[in-house]
Amino acid sequence: MAIETRVHNLWNNLIESASHATGSLLIWDTGEYEVLPYKQPVEARTTDDELSDADTDVQVNTQTDSEKLFAGFQARHLRLRLHGTRLPQGYTISLRLPSANDRGAQPRKPLRKRRRLDPSKVSRRGPPSTDSENESEPAAIKAHRGGNLQLEDDNSNVGTEAQDAALASEAEDEDAMIRSNNAYTGATNTIGSIHQRHWFLTLDRVNTGFHKARTGPDRGRWIGGCEPFVVRGREVERSIVSGRCADEVMADADIKAFQGRKMWRPITE
Repeated sequence: MAIETRVHNLWNNLIESASHATGSLLIWDTGEYEVLPYKQPVEARTTDDELSDADTDVQVNTQTDSEKLFAGFQARHLRLRLHGTRLPQGYTISLRLPSANDRGAQPRKPLRKRRRLDPSKVSRRGPPSTDSENESEPAAIKAHRGGNLQLEDDNSNVGTEAQDAALASEAEDEDAMIRSNNAYTGATNTIGSIHQRHWFLTLDRVNTGFHKARTGPDRGRWIGGCEPFVVRGREVERSIVSGRCADEVMADADIKAFQGRKMWRPITE
């Protein structure tokens, strides 16, 4: 299973993060990708016209990988050859988006959740009033009872609240832009990605170098290809960029007592 995420820019791709909800995110491998045709065109398989085949090859070769990637997202089929540092040479994956998981628009903004009060802001406002003071009491009477210091505190609170409201509004505008584009600030969604769509992910055995044995003891089995490798989990694997493990990334973000997803384990057999 592969899940689409926000489109990152280069700066964000070099930043490893952690959260209480999802644990840690570290960069396991880096490299380049190559978009392969998902299926050979029917015309190319059935015709013997060399000119027709040549025209098809020219059309494919003149497209950039970004254009091929955009076309693959639109067609809901992708085949990617990954040229990484840790991945075996020629490692190729195939992705398919079922029609049940397809949607043409970004998800709606979730319902607003009640936020907890910031303790620093609560303490700055002072203790609550103990008397049954009338809220409509004139400001002059309040000044006489509380003094000029009380008025200065009130003005300070008003300014702080206005500043907090402005920052919250700016953050909401940025979040709305990110949701509408499915791209973080500084990045451009040029491939038509939709947030959180679920794709079926499989290994393209033929393009990775495997072939099915027709004779011998391995008859009917896929043999050859790349050497087997495993990803041994968050306790063992380290970032290829920083050399840190997941616990060190979480420690930088002051994440403690993270509870991982149940029944998840690396496949090493």
